[in-house]
Amino acid sequence: MSSKILVAGDVHLGAENANAEAFGGFLDSVSQNCTGIEQFVLLGDVWDLVRRDPFGCAWETSETVTRLKRLAEEIPVSFVYGNHDTYLRNLDDALYGVEFRDQHALESGGQRVQFRHGQSFDRLQSDVVSTYLSGAGDRGDIDPTNGRKDPIVASGRRLVQRSKRGLKLAASSLLGADAGFDGTPTYPRRERRAHSHVEEIAADKLVYGHTHVPYVHPDNTVANPGSWKSTAPVHNTFLVVEDGDIELYQYDDADAAESPEGDSTGSLDALGTPISGVSF
Repeated sequence: MSSKILVAGDVHLGAENANAEAFGGFLDSVSQNCTGIEQFVLLGDVWDLVRRDPFGCAWETSETVTRLKRLAEEIPVSFVYGNHDTYLRNLDDALYGVEFRDQHALESGGQRVQFRHGQSFDRLQSDVVSTYLSGAGDRGDIDPTNGRKDPIVASGRRLVQRSKRGLKLAASSLLGADAGFDGTPTYPRRERRAHSHVEEIAADKLVYGHTHVPYVHPDNTVANPGSWKSTAPVHNTFLVVEDGDIELYQYDDADAAESPEGDSTGSLDALGTPISGVSF
């Protein structure tokens, strides 16, 4: 049986519309069906720490911490820091059995795959701003913002993103197509920066998060597992890397509920269904 690498990220626990229940069920399914899984990689932003009390957020989502620790006893779990993870850098990974990293690389089917969060491809992203916004809230309470982002920052990002979408629609209308001459989709700039990054690193493939857009590039060299926020058009998604091939899956908690508990068959059917991702 060939080994598999599971990849998920951008759950944003503690934020509005984060599907904590589905992600918890997914972790349970991985624990119950971990045969043949070489490693589980989390691409950061599992918790949403913008203007939140980090202790309060961890307290509210303690079941997820317990699940991750239990899973780490079964298979290696690596956590790649995201832009929301400023305070996680102070944790002792030995206490959780999870390895915290800035980036990660693994071999699969003779291919070297690099894993990173992907905020470096986002020019609207600033580590200085993230550090300022992450962590304790205005009043020092447990979650004084009730999971909401800083309103000024959130409004500014929405305005910029809305403007970019408008420009893209206008350009598509003028050009009369949403795809390149070879029929492949025309990707936004963050994705294009990620694609070109493969040429700069000692790896054959790149798996990154941050943008919440689940897809696998047509040439199978770059992929994004998407997010677990119900605000995303396609969510509750993850990637499977097997023999160097990357495939996108969507978790279905209804199917998982029908799977016999403790059935460690290693079957991906118990974890999700292959999907094609989203259109750009």
